[in-house]
Amino acid sequence: MYILRGLTILALCALLAAGPARGQEAAQPPTTYVVKSGDTLYSIAQRFGVSVERLQRLNDLSGTTIEVGQTLVVRPPRPPAPTDTSTADAPRVDTTTTDTAATSARPAPSPRAAQPSIEAFGTVVPATQTLIDEPINRLEHGAYVVRPGDTFYSVAARFGTTGDSLFTLNGRRTDPLPPGRVLRLPPRFALPAHTVQPSDSTLYVVAAAYGVSVRALQRVNDLDGTTVAPGTRLRIPGRTAPEPAPPGALSPPDARGPVARYPAPFEGRLTASGARYDPDQLVVSHPELPFGHVVLLTNAAAGRSTFARVVDRGPIDEGMLVDVSAAVAERLGLSAGSNQPVALRVVR
Repeated sequence: MYILRGLTILALCALLAAGPARGQEAAQPPTTYVVKSGDTLYSIAQRFGVSVERLQRLNDLSGTTIEVGQTLVVRPPRPPAPTDTSTADAPRVDTTTTDTAATSARPAPSPRAAQPSIEAFGTVVPATQTLIDEPINRLEHGAYVVRPGDTFYSVAARFGTTGDSLFTLNGRRTDPLPPGRVLRLPPRFALPAHTVQPSDSTLYVVAAAYGVSVRALQRVNDLDGTTVAPGTRLRIPGRTAPEPAPPGALSPPDARGPVARYPAPFEGRLTASGARYDPDQLVVSHPELPFGHVVLLTNAAAGRSTFARVVDRGPIDEGMLVDVSAAVAERLGLSAGSNQPVALRVVR
């Protein structure tokens, strides 16, 4: 009898040590990220669709300094699964798209629903609503909700851009477009935003410059404090993305001024992008646009326009808008030494 009683006690201890009952799962560990060379707290926040302040709270950081090899928590652990088996088939929340207030946007509308305003999607459009598996940061790109019958070319014509630009921004070239999905648009259609400089790294300075309240800035940017890191892009409340120009009309130029023509001896020389200058190519220099960006140049006096690609830094003369190749100058109808103003529009 004593032997049986001892075996019973051992069996009970084994059951107690076995952990949670069947149907009850342990909480999943937090999502982490190992800092790589070139990373900043802001770039990591953008990559995972969270705010810098949230990363600071999760990792007990007082500033924005991080080190290569450092492991950061980018999302807290999920709670344990419920023990009630009747909820086992309930849909799970995708924390990759609902982690911040900015990504708690309404789900994509059905084709039969009323066409929603772009503003309804907030600052970040979840990847599940876009053409490619990546959220849209509306402070960097514009967004357009596809309507039944839309094509890349009809949307491009409506917004005064090109089909190639939309192909590049959305990682797709085929029509028809699925209604209710969201297209990336060129940066000029993004929400009005302010890039924080070292001289205005508090919300009080930014709020005063734009005539808005600090509380409004905090609300639309999902901020808790009043200090922001330089380089952070802040959405300005009360302002909307620009509307497309009427059909057949060009959007307002991003810049205007005379251009300089590359001297003939520059042929074959290396440009700042590493490509050799070819006077027969439609290329230009620009002081800050990324290499490979396409611009539309228009000489209104001659009624002529051309696209060109940024391959170099310049011009040296501060009074000039850009340096243009011989081919660009010919397309625009510019003679040597011409000071005719040229309008520049950033295509992508």
